[in-house]
Amino acid sequence: MPTASRALNGGVRGAQSGSAELRQRVTDAARALGYSVNPAAQATKGGRSRTVAVLVSDIEDYGSATMISGVMHAAEKRGASVAVRTTRDDPLREHELLAQLPGERHRAVIIATSRTTDAHRESALARQLDTLVEQGTRVVVVGDSSLEFPSVTVDNRVAARLLADGLARAGLRRFAILSAPASEITAHDRVDGFLAGLAEHDITVPRQDVIHRTFSRDGGYAAVRALEGRLDQFDVLAAMSDAMAVGAIARLYELGIDVPREIEVTGFDHVPMLGDVLPQFSTVEVPLEAFGEAALSLCLDEDDVPADTTIALRATPIVRGTAVKRR
Repeated sequence: MPTASRALNGGVRGAQSGSAELRQRVTDAARALGYSVNPAAQATKGGRSRTVAVLVSDIEDYGSATMISGVMHAAEKRGASVAVRTTRDDPLREHELLAQLPGERHRAVIIATSRTTDAHRESALARQLDTLVEQGTRVVVVGDSSLEFPSVTVDNRVAARLLADGLARAGLRRFAILSAPASEITAHDRVDGFLAGLAEHDITVPRQDVIHRTFSRDGGYAAVRALEGRLDQFDVLAAMSDAMAVGAIARLYELGIDVPREIEVTGFDHVPMLGDVLPQFSTVEVPLEAFGEAALSLCLDEDDVPADTTIALRATPIVRGTAVKRR
């Protein structure tokens, strides 16, 4: 049995007399019996699996789903598997899931959950991740954060500023902003950049016109409901995620408001199917699948990755503002 195992896993070398013939005989026999090498068992022989765990806030989110797709495609090429966990944006659940990971002995963990300005929460998370690293698990963070681990990021602030600049140049002037809570770093950076881009054109957005809900379809729907009764005051509802834009458009349709003829709705992330439905939809193209591929590369492709390693990807504004003033 040990000889057969070595032959199937490349352990019988040509320097031994008759080894090539022996390897061929073992391979032929395995093929006849329908046997193949089990990568998972092979990987765990040394005490650690070839599995990469991915933590996301919401698996139904378009951005998360696309990023996970990138991780999985890259993992397949490397003979690794992927285990996805969702925190449902619940800090307690995030803590509990992370507490389980040391016992699962993953090769690496990718953290793609919503990072916040809550110092206590981030410090507690960092301690859990340090425990994983001490046990030999590599940790990679997707998105901006205060966590000191290798990361894959995009400059949300700059991309949002360029989107706002393009919309203003298209002739749009009256904006409401739909975003996640400002305590989320991504939400804060996108809103901050968008406001900066508008300010370059002497356009301001009153605080009451920046609506904070969640980066989701339901969050966008609820944000529009918060603006009902004064929607005629705006040329644009600038959603800081495409998922929010979907919910916003759904509610506007229920109200009988034509998008984009009566009011423009913009997004952030670039979900292709949304562009199919609304060809004039303005958004920011974030290379979400490339995020997953880059994160997986940091997990598996190098023997040693310094904690300050950052792969910065580029987000590209796609501006198709109609410049049609409402009423």
